[in-house]
Amino acid sequence: MLTEINYPIKNPSRIETIIGMIIIISCHSILLSRLWDQRGIFYVLSITVLLCLVLLFLAFYITFFKKPTGLSLSNEQIFLNGNIINPKDIKVIMIRGYFKPVIGILPHKRRIVPLNMAFRYSEDEDKGISNLKSWATMNNVKMVNRSFQTWI
Repeated sequence: MLTEINYPIKNPSRIETIIGMIIIISCHSILLSRLWDQRGIFYVLSITVLLCLVLLFLAFYITFFKKPTGLSLSNEQIFLNGNIINPKDIKVIMIRGYFKPVIGILPHKRRIVPLNMAFRYSEDEDKGISNLKSWATMNNVKMVNRSFQTWI
């Protein structure tokens, strides 16, 4: 019987996003230097590079500078990043990966996991995941091992 269990959590690593944005920015910068005399293409590529730079800095901030938070499992709800999540609001809980598993909570009427509902445990992942599984079965929430997407 769960009463309340607390775990320190942190944001999942966004290294793949950072590497992808660096590659896109590099390729578009090369194109910008070669096609600077064609105005239409130049402006489209410039906007694309600026958008990718914004996403790069956001992913960099989330990965390296955002402070760890906490997860609390109680009998009837989850407290995650200052938000209360009730079991009836959860469509599925997904686990991605094996060595450093990332957990994503997908709410109803959503296709992509919100940024603040994806996390990984800072310590003692095995115990945290087993307690989350027991919470999910106790509250009739589906839990699967599957890859998922977040906004960034």
